[in-house]
Amino acid sequence: MRIHLLGIGGTGMASLAGMLQASGHEVTGSDQGVYPPMSTLLEKWKIPVNCPYDAKNIQHKPDLVIIGNVISRDNSEAQAVLAQKLTYLSMPQAIQRFFLEGKKSLVVAGTHGKTTTTSLLAWLLEACKKEPSFFVGGKPQNFPQNFQLKPGPYFVLEGDEYDTAFFDKGPKFLHYQPHAVILTSVEFDHADIYRDLEHVRSSFRKLLAIIPQDGFLVANIDDPEVRALIQDFSGRVIRYATLPENRTQCDYFAELQSLENSTQFTLYEKGEKKLGEFNLKIPGRHNLSNALAVLALLTTLELDVKSLQEALPSFKGVKRRQEILGNPKGILVMDDFAHHPTAVRETILAIREQYPSRRLWAIFEPRSNTSKRDTFQNAYPFSFLQAHKVILASVFQPEKVKSGQTLNVKQIVEDINHNIKNYETASEKKALYLKNYEELVDYVVQESRHGDILLFMSNGDFGGVARKTLEKLKA
Repeated sequence: MRIHLLGIGGTGMASLAGMLQASGHEVTGSDQGVYPPMSTLLEKWKIPVNCPYDAKNIQHKPDLVIIGNVISRDNSEAQAVLAQKLTYLSMPQAIQRFFLEGKKSLVVAGTHGKTTTTSLLAWLLEACKKEPSFFVGGKPQNFPQNFQLKPGPYFVLEGDEYDTAFFDKGPKFLHYQPHAVILTSVEFDHADIYRDLEHVRSSFRKLLAIIPQDGFLVANIDDPEVRALIQDFSGRVIRYATLPENRTQCDYFAELQSLENSTQFTLYEKGEKKLGEFNLKIPGRHNLSNALAVLALLTTLELDVKSLQEALPSFKGVKRRQEILGNPKGILVMDDFAHHPTAVRETILAIREQYPSRRLWAIFEPRSNTSKRDTFQNAYPFSFLQAHKVILASVFQPEKVKSGQTLNVKQIVEDINHNIKNYETASEKKALYLKNYEELVDYVVQESRHGDILLFMSNGDFGGVARKTLEKLKA
């Protein structure tokens, strides 16, 4: 088929383009602008990309148009697709149509941990020679790209709860025909499309409702919202937990041994039967939970525990999840995708536990559609309490938030400093608001010292401040 993708520069859409081309289709695309790393991949695959959007881009009358969820109905090219009555699908519909037939779909869903958990699930299946296909919303460090098409029985998918397209406002994961679902956590997020927490819950209920009778749900009962959701689920549930108080209620339990240098834990079945000692090289209690979810699913699928033990330490994590960019002058520069207050808190805690003797800077940009809003105005100050130094940047494109609903960054700084007594060393722990990127880079380079960790957090490019800081520190 001749297939054209609107919004081809996005992480998911560019990868879908690669999958379609690898399957023998003739692929073209368009976008407002395409940037690395996806522009580099599209160029490598020799997929033609038109910029900007224009009705002329579909003059060749493609057999099918795939419309990304960044495309609004009033987009000129989308309007041309509708006017010419061309056949079109959303990205999740296309994945379902072209790639899921004959596969057992393993879907990772939840507010937090999806990308890491999906990547780990794909890697352990690969390491155990199951030849999985996968599609993930980030860049797994164990693979050359974020998708793979192989002949094995499983297709691993990151199940995003975000909306599908302008013509389908339901969550993406409803198109993925799950045989098994991992549900990591449920919190309010995506304030641009969800009204409240109950609206979020309703989407996850719909996901659970499409798990077939011969399938199963792997549920994190440490999370109270997940625990509540599974009460009304009539299918098979595999429960997992890391909190000691939930040990007797779960099918798989991970007992933490150490968080320094790596995450070491003991895996138990039914709370008592010891399955073995495991070692995960990426830090954090949240990643312990992510790993446990994957082990619970794979042991349910009867993969060999010894093989999983041997493979787990080789997992390298995901790009932009606690990713170490460099260590110039003994200053560790890290990049992370965290933007929800829970993710910010857990990422900071993970790094503190891995490097307990080092001073940690938390440098944050409110950039996601939710973090730009005042939805979590009162939650953010507490997310940063474990950091020694806190730098907050300006809200990215605040004009896209309704007047009166924008996050008040200065107030967060004031709230952190007001609670300075909660810090271990008050003189070291001061929050600052630095509104432009250049000022931020200069301050961090001037004030950081040997032994510090600079943790940059944003769900976007953050003006390249992590890379610029690294370059200046190297100079």
